[in-house]
Amino acid sequence: MKAIRRSAALAALMGAAALGGLALSPGASAKTTASAAPLLARASFDPSTPAFGDHITATITIEIDLTQARAQTLHVRYDLAPLQAIGAPRTVRVTSGDAELVTIAVPVACITDPCLGAHGVAQVHIGSARASIATAAGVSRVTVAWPPLEVRDRVRMADVNALQSPVEADASPLPPTYRASPATLATIVDIAAVLFGVTAVGLIAWDLLLVRRRRRAPEDSLARALRLARSAQTLPGPDRRRALELLARALRRGELHRETSRLAWSQPTPEPAELEHLVETIERDETV
Repeated sequence: MKAIRRSAALAALMGAAALGGLALSPGASAKTTASAAPLLARASFDPSTPAFGDHITATITIEIDLTQARAQTLHVRYDLAPLQAIGAPRTVRVTSGDAELVTIAVPVACITDPCLGAHGVAQVHIGSARASIATAAGVSRVTVAWPPLEVRDRVRMADVNALQSPVEADASPLPPTYRASPATLATIVDIAAVLFGVTAVGLIAWDLLLVRRRRRAPEDSLARALRLARSAQTLPGPDRRRALELLARALRRGELHRETSRLAWSQPTPEPAELEHLVETIERDETV
């Protein structure tokens, strides 16, 4: 009765997996001795006769009797060489009653030398997969043999050995095309470079001219202030003070600027001799 219930549960699981889009092709059965074993497994390829480079799904289907084994202890080892994995494995678990169905689907392709057959079809053999699970009596193990995989060549040996290839193609590159003529673009770039260069020279010249004007302005104002200060020696005291104030503004900063400002507002009114001495000191300093 128990075996009947398990068979019904497994049938339901197989139907659920098929509805979920997992194609479980019939493959080689695991090497087991008891029909009511805690662990049953089989392996299959879809398609079973692919062409070189085709997408192949390698599937391992494992049936677990939950009354005898703990599903969380399931361990599966497999090596699909010489097949090359072209994606991540996908594992799906479906549980119904006392049975659990585990499906491992691996996307692969046969693109290595063993996949090339001498007569158009290569017989590819994959090493067995192994599965183990813990039970109350210990660890139960099964070995899963993959069915033989027949890989068809995409090119016939007769075509390879032919003196003249049955397919011909012109491998020379197509002439280049441009949205704009390279010669026109080169001319535009040259003109732009010349304009940028002329603009840069003009900006530098303008900047030098401004610097020169800034340097001349203080010299002209200082020379004018010195002439006024020398002329003010014969003028009344207030005029001498105004001349000294103008001279202090022209000097702007420094020790002579402070001395001129002090003398301009000193008491009593600066004497003509003091003014002349200051003017001579400033002229001597400017000459040095």
